[in-house]
Amino acid sequence: MEEAGEQAGAEAQRRQLARLEGDARDALGMAESGEGAEPSGPSWLPIAVNADSLATWFVPALASLARDARIHVDLRREDEAHTTALLRAGEVMAAVTSSPDPVAGCSVRRLGAMVYLPVAAPQFAARWLDGDAALLLPNAPVVCFDRRDELQDAFANELADGQGASLLRHYVPSSEGFADAVTAGLGWGLVPRSQAEPRLRSGALVQFLPGRTAEVPLYWQQWRLDSPALAAVATAVAAEAARTLQ
Repeated sequence: MEEAGEQAGAEAQRRQLARLEGDARDALGMAESGEGAEPSGPSWLPIAVNADSLATWFVPALASLARDARIHVDLRREDEAHTTALLRAGEVMAAVTSSPDPVAGCSVRRLGAMVYLPVAAPQFAARWLDGDAALLLPNAPVVCFDRRDELQDAFANELADGQGASLLRHYVPSSEGFADAVTAGLGWGLVPRSQAEPRLRSGALVQFLPGRTAEVPLYWQQWRLDSPALAAVATAVAAEAARTLQ
């Protein structure tokens, strides 16, 4: 009985993947017959991307595709830990994700790591983090992206004996707004290095734990489709990631 159930589940998954592949081919403008058929019209590529990648390196990665008017992207913003759910549901054909485990029917490649710096406004650091900043983090107000953002808690856990970040927190669900909130002194936060460094140079932010960083590994997952458009996007994304990520 158990074996029969597993076989039925596997068959259901195969049917689901076949249906999703058919939908993907329609979206890509690919003919039903002939593997690798050239797109017959514009190729629409729904792609899931986390907010920090979208605000920093991902859009420049698409610049090389601007010359090809047949390729159009439909970017869906989602936390890097949850983008695979959109792949699994068939809502996107590719995703930037923090998971190295491929979704069924997908290929995966490592892009690199996004580096975050622990920063705060100078006046905030003087008030809340003057001393052993690592031990003071659990009591200092913190800025989080949203209620699924665990980056600050994981960072504080590692430094402060598992206490996590303070419950005194602000939620700012925008990458640029997040950096602005930290700069305004609402709390400390982990800001992508490319966003933090100009503000550190100007003195608008200070790195209260010099030498300490947080890294989030990023991967590119995409449906295994013989699509020139999808391959072109994957190549462009990998090239820009190699240039900008850790």
